[in-house]
Amino acid sequence: MAYRGLAADGEDQSILVSGESGAGKTETVKILMNHLASVQSIGESSEVFSPIVKKVLDSNPLLEAFGNAKTARNDNSSRFGKFIQLQFDAEDPATAAFAGKTIPSAILAGSKCEVYLLEKSRVTGHEEEERTYHIFYQLLAAPEEKKKEIWTGLENTDNESFVYVGYTDTKRIEGELDAQKYQNTVDALATIGVKDDILISLMRSICIVLQLGNLTFESDPDNEENTIISSPQELTDLAELMGIEEEDVKKALTERTVTARNEVYKVPLNVVKARDSSDALAKEIYSNTFDWLVMTINNATSAEQNYVDNPNANFSTIGLLDIFGFESFVVNRFEQLCINYANEKLVSVYANFLPDGMCYEYTHLLRL
Repeated sequence: MAYRGLAADGEDQSILVSGESGAGKTETVKILMNHLASVQSIGESSEVFSPIVKKVLDSNPLLEAFGNAKTARNDNSSRFGKFIQLQFDAEDPATAAFAGKTIPSAILAGSKCEVYLLEKSRVTGHEEEERTYHIFYQLLAAPEEKKKEIWTGLENTDNESFVYVGYTDTKRIEGELDAQKYQNTVDALATIGVKDDILISLMRSICIVLQLGNLTFESDPDNEENTIISSPQELTDLAELMGIEEEDVKKALTERTVTARNEVYKVPLNVVKARDSSDALAKEIYSNTFDWLVMTINNATSAEQNYVDNPNANFSTIGLLDIFGFESFVVNRFEQLCINYANEKLVSVYANFLPDGMCYEYTHLLRL
């Protein structure tokens, strides 16, 4: 219906996918994307996609690797919201009618993705039965020669070698081992141009996050107001990995800079604040890495990039909104407040466009 509305009526379309956590929203979006990519070529082989369509479809496993995690209710839960705009090179209805076509053609030309509300708290901690983001497990399950190529500190390590990751009894996601998923991720990254040195840099940013979690902090025995990093080898490895002087890393994590009346001075952090500082840096690095990946995907998949020879092309869109599911954890953080509030607002607005009976069901759900 969305495709017909876009092709026949010449109007942009949108699809809202909402529901509880674990209801199957992300899987639904994948089915929709595959169908919309293949419906344009009915009668042809739907197994063979154009390079543009392949890039668009390959963006899904990449977003899952870096943005999905196992929760208590779902092994492959999206921990971010995403709005995907599928861009179509749509034929003008008048031109199609003149040519005797019942429905104008609409060819998938590219896509754009906007993400929001990445659950940064999951980078540094998760419930015992849950996992952090898939990419950490995939990287640690990679072949030893690949790990060593990325960073020598990864050699002979496993999940329990890093505090942020830790033990898990889940080795398969959607039927595939983490090691298999790693290769799938690397292959998908190659389709958007992330390979060789760029791939190494991307994976090293993940290693920096892992290593930040292994730092330990203690009160300075000579001054209890000061904090020292009590894991010197971990600090040395981190500084080497980041390409920053060890002393600079230490100061950045154990001191804060205060500017007052044109004066700049350093204030020492206590142990708790130093730990928080390290965790905050890890979250920000991961968040920026995720944003960079989304930008790189958009640069590779956008219709404007794929149609550089036709700058005047007018692209129609089908928007797919994969919103978070309603959530309630043992500890509900800021992310859960934003997720549930966004869901309630979206569903209450959506209910206004539904028949009376369905409107009652949605309103009743909100009350529950």
